[in-house]
Amino acid sequence: MIDNRAVFTKYEDKYVLMHIVGNKAEHIYVYDSLCAMPIGSIINCRVENRAENIGASFVRFDKNDRGFINKLIKPETVLALQYKKEAYDEKKATFTDKLTIEGEYVIAAYGAHHVKVSSKIPESDKSRIAEVFSQILENEDIGVVIRTRAYTEEDGIERAKEELAGIRELFYGINEKSGHVPAYTVLYSPVPDHIKDLLYLSDIGIEEIVTDDEEIRCAIEHSYERISGPVKVTDRVRLRFYDDDLIKLCNLYSFNAKISEALSRKVYLKSGVYITIEQSEALVSVDVNSAGCLLNKNREDTILAINCEAAREVARQLRLRNLSGMVIVDFINMDSKADYDILEDVIRDALSKDRINAGFIDFTGLKLCEIVRRRSGRSLYHSLRG
Repeated sequence: MIDNRAVFTKYEDKYVLMHIVGNKAEHIYVYDSLCAMPIGSIINCRVENRAENIGASFVRFDKNDRGFINKLIKPETVLALQYKKEAYDEKKATFTDKLTIEGEYVIAAYGAHHVKVSSKIPESDKSRIAEVFSQILENEDIGVVIRTRAYTEEDGIERAKEELAGIRELFYGINEKSGHVPAYTVLYSPVPDHIKDLLYLSDIGIEEIVTDDEEIRCAIEHSYERISGPVKVTDRVRLRFYDDDLIKLCNLYSFNAKISEALSRKVYLKSGVYITIEQSEALVSVDVNSAGCLLNKNREDTILAINCEAAREVARQLRLRNLSGMVIVDFINMDSKADYDILEDVIRDALSKDRINAGFIDFTGLKLCEIVRRRSGRSLYHSLRG
């Protein structure tokens, strides 16, 4: 019996990819289109005008669309810019002139001079790995971050070297090509976001992908070119086409219920505890409510158990809802410093499972938990309801 799958279908007017383990959604990804320009694309953009008061310039990246860059650039300049953040609500697409290309083993930045190593790689090996790549890039105008995969795979360092060489050639090719092609030319396009997400889910163990949409099936079966070579999702995980006319795929896997839960202000846990999640422009606040579960005579042990359960669920909800920025969690107060140390370990472990960089910062003087999660695209709410 398959207990870990990805269900990819049309939901309302969106394309929704839901990762389901057992009967619980672990990831939900939303796409407006399968043909949308991927984040990370590098395009020859034309600067239209400058907004001196906000230190930004408006740029046109095709005949019908424009975005902005947080930098003052001379109007009518044509230059290579990278698509950084998609437009939503009244906000235009964001671009940057700091070009970055992500591979499976390294992340390289043009014009930078750093060599960094993933925080998930043991400290004892970081210096050795950094030295290897410092020598490679000694006379190069490229910075690099070595990803965890370069360390965990048997031949990861060699693959990382090959990938970095490929990215270096790409950068020099983009720089050369940009001055000889017209505005709006796409100079580099990464693998589409939905394929990146499916490849990630295949890496963490999904057993099958299920879809009932022909367009989605064709997109999944297509072969894509990555920095490290061609990749095809169906070479990594089985694809099953669902064609039962009696019950829709969304209904079969209870999309309405799972999405409603992921957008709900309250989330109930097995123990009877519930957490309340409030999302604002400034931060995300989470309150842990014991809901009358503190009648146990071992009160301190019960509070610790509740807080640990809530910590794991908070990490899941941040991932599920794609909430980012500063997150403040008001756990139930505990008397023992040792209990807070245990809770911190649980929080760090739960956050380490997140694909997006998320980290525990500290407990404040009022014992509020501070978490920071890197911004990556729109939140689930803005993707579906924004």
